[in-house]
Amino acid sequence: MKNRLKSLTMLNGKKRYIAMAIIGVELLSLPAAAQIVHRAVFEIKPRVVAVEIPTDEAGLSRFLVTSNDGFGVDAIDLIGVINIEVRKSGSLSDVSRFGDAAQLPGKASLCAESYSALGSPIYAATRKTAMEPGEVVDQAVIFEFRYDASAAPTFVFKPGTEGALPPKNCNLNIG
Repeated sequence: MKNRLKSLTMLNGKKRYIAMAIIGVELLSLPAAAQIVHRAVFEIKPRVVAVEIPTDEAGLSRFLVTSNDGFGVDAIDLIGVINIEVRKSGSLSDVSRFGDAAQLPGKASLCAESYSALGSPIYAATRKTAMEPGEVVDQAVIFEFRYDASAAPTFVFKPGTEGALPPKNCNLNIG
């Protein structure tokens, strides 16, 4: 132990000041390095998760949706008009909330037309649902799809916005 202390104290004069300057510069550069790492852009694979919320009402489908990027929604086994409502925040029950750290990923409401039973794009989200850090449910939004009560469509949420077709808008309303 004495030998280590002796080698440290052997720095005297200009050598000591140069060593202290180097150590000082290293210490000052730590926050800058931390900022660079924090702001570095990493390629993250787009993901969207949609969980259907059961409903007894015919012609209505609800989904709790969260994503880390834009996404698209397709309707399969449906030809006709679909009214789409997106709610940014609210409650699922008296004790469970959603969307407190969310943003609208696209339009809040629109009317789209599904023109093929094989699948038609009905919604295009241009950004992620999360606006602030938080739990997954806090960053989620609710999608409500209203359509003809005799239909039984499947809604497919596709991650990413590349190659996504815009939905065919309509001017009709379904009651």
